[in-house]
Amino acid sequence: MKKFFTFIAHLFLSTMLSAHPHEPLPSEDSRVAWHSVTMVDFKPGTLDDVKELIRKFEAASETAGTILPELYWFESGKYDLVLTWKLKDGKADFQGKWSPCGEPWWKALVELEGSEEAARKLQERYDSLVVSSHTTLARKAQ
Repeated sequence: MKKFFTFIAHLFLSTMLSAHPHEPLPSEDSRVAWHSVTMVDFKPGTLDDVKELIRKFEAASETAGTILPELYWFESGKYDLVLTWKLKDGKADFQGKWSPCGEPWWKALVELEGSEEAARKLQERYDSLVVSSHTTLARKAQ
């Protein structure tokens, strides 16, 4: 019995000494940047058209002074493009509401295209080239 208690004591002690500490919880003042990440699959053979449309959308962003997304073009896999936007107001910008940047951007696109109808057709053209897309929320430590 004495050997059993010695064995249990050693087992307990070794377990306690080798246990991995838990990750510390982030403190309230931790700085985290939130991003909207969208992955897009375009129709085959349309990337030149897509890139032309994206240049027009970027011009509207520059005119409006709104945030430009970072673009990453895939060389393999299901998706063709990943767009990431840093969310100025954090997770709140992702809560299913229209971004405050959306209205100035749209006005700039209308101005650049010459009319509301032309801007809408440009957006519809882009949408027609998308097979599927997926948007998610991501965070990055600063």
